[in-house]
Amino acid sequence: MITFAVEDWFAVRDQMSHLWPAHWEEVAVNRDTIPLELDMESYDRYAMCGALHIVVARAGGEVVGYHASIVRPHLHYRSSLSAFTDVYYIAPAHRTGRTPLRLFQFVEKTLKERGVQRMFTGTKKSLDIGNLFEHMGWTEFERHYVKTLR
Repeated sequence: MITFAVEDWFAVRDQMSHLWPAHWEEVAVNRDTIPLELDMESYDRYAMCGALHIVVARAGGEVVGYHASIVRPHLHYRSSLSAFTDVYYIAPAHRTGRTPLRLFQFVEKTLKERGVQRMFTGTKKSLDIGNLFEHMGWTEFERHYVKTLR
């Protein structure tokens, strides 16, 4: 059984780290030119000021997934607290049944408890879960593009 919990960044980051390379391999663009190199100092700063919201998925006590978002007032709507998804991942062996849905339901619930009014997230074209978001009542409102400058 997979459980979900909001966890402290400093307590869980080392337990999450085994998943980062596989996550990067699966979804990163330009892996051949831009290496995985997490800015741990920035994550630490966000955590210290209370802006980093980490939800961890565990199976038998082991971290098998996560969702990280930055919680802050929106730059265009200062009185509205928003959550901006940084990353989310569930190890492939645990993407069964309703696990992805349950992860996002838990994230929504815990962010709402923090006073968040809107969440922003995305999905990779190579691993599109837009149907899940639409099922959950999300609205597609924007498309992002990336270009590597050489």
